[in-house]
Amino acid sequence: MKFFKYIFIFIIIFSTFTFSQNSSSYTRYGIGDINYTYSARSLGIGQSGAATLSSNYIESVNPASWSALNLTRIEFSLVLNGIRLSDNSNSAFYTDTDFRGFTFAFPVSEKYGIGIASGLIPYSRISYIAVQMYNGVEPVNIDYTSTYNGSGGLSKLFIGASYKTPFDWIIGATAEYIFGKQSYFSKIEYDDQSFYTSEFELTYRSTGFGSTIGIISPNFSDLLDSENITNLRFGASLNLISELNTDTSLTINPATIADTVVSSNTKMHLPFRLTGGVSLQLKDIYTFNLDYTYQPWTEFKLNGKTSPYLRDVHKFSFGFEYSPKWKISSSAWELISWRTGLSYELSQYRINGYDIKQYSVFAGLSFPVGIGNSLDLGLEYSIRGTKDFNLIKENFYRINFGISFGDLWFQRFEK
Repeated sequence: MKFFKYIFIFIIIFSTFTFSQNSSSYTRYGIGDINYTYSARSLGIGQSGAATLSSNYIESVNPASWSALNLTRIEFSLVLNGIRLSDNSNSAFYTDTDFRGFTFAFPVSEKYGIGIASGLIPYSRISYIAVQMYNGVEPVNIDYTSTYNGSGGLSKLFIGASYKTPFDWIIGATAEYIFGKQSYFSKIEYDDQSFYTSEFELTYRSTGFGSTIGIISPNFSDLLDSENITNLRFGASLNLISELNTDTSLTINPATIADTVVSSNTKMHLPFRLTGGVSLQLKDIYTFNLDYTYQPWTEFKLNGKTSPYLRDVHKFSFGFEYSPKWKISSSAWELISWRTGLSYELSQYRINGYDIKQYSVFAGLSFPVGIGNSLDLGLEYSIRGTKDFNLIKENFYRINFGISFGDLWFQRFEK
């Protein structure tokens, strides 16, 4: 009981960082940046893993992967974000800390590949601050400054299970509760003190349900007739979300009268997300992943209206992992798992008619702390956008810290 008490305290402390600012101006469109993974392990291999079966961590991309679990696992993740924004004349650097969520999973039946997992992880993130100064135009000729600030996003609470069919095809599915708050704040301040400052805040509170359905193929390595290739699998997952009930409120504070609040209810439609991949393993220690993700954000609707600033996502991810075999004589340093990855993403943003692209490199490692436990580290460096077309170039730096506990809970052994 003390263990769960410490976990609860840990969640409460770090949940305050969930939607802190990192000032990516593109996140003002749609529901912000999409989180493809929460864990340091998955980040280290380029956010890939749709076809991966691993007993060492909880994969959130494909629920079919939970069939490989052999220990009860609890995982947490914390991220340090850094971003440098630059245009043709200015540059700024911002940092923040972000609690990325936790997951809990345990095996039920090795024979039938039944594994159960649940958790709370982010789905999207809005985080930006933009300041723009205007020079007055005749005949008014008033100078003023506009500040735009956005925060919030969506989170996902899920529970699901995996199952191995008689033909070794593995399937998995989740039930998900999607919820979150998105806030858009703007303020106009006049240089002339005889004019009052005006403030506006638009807030959306969204709730709804969804599901992720996944499948992973049998091991096809025997078809290649190679002693070095020990595992070859294909996998795919489909994420579906129902229309989200969205409460909206607009608060106006012109500083001369009491706040004016206008509220209503509408619907938010999120597009499906399809991820497919292949995983190849050599000599049981070298793993190569290649994934493709598609999500048609042109179908995103709020109050029945699409956004001209959104386009369809196409994302390619490649990952490599070296995971040495455990030996009694091995030291902890000899059992470190090493990872690296690359990705190219045609993102969901289309600004001034220009498609925003993102290029990323990743690295990571897992340091064993006893049997079944590890400290995980994931690193990311990404470039998004351009200085051309009056746009902003963003350089991302992310350090993801993860903790993974594994133990023999809830398992029955034959006498």
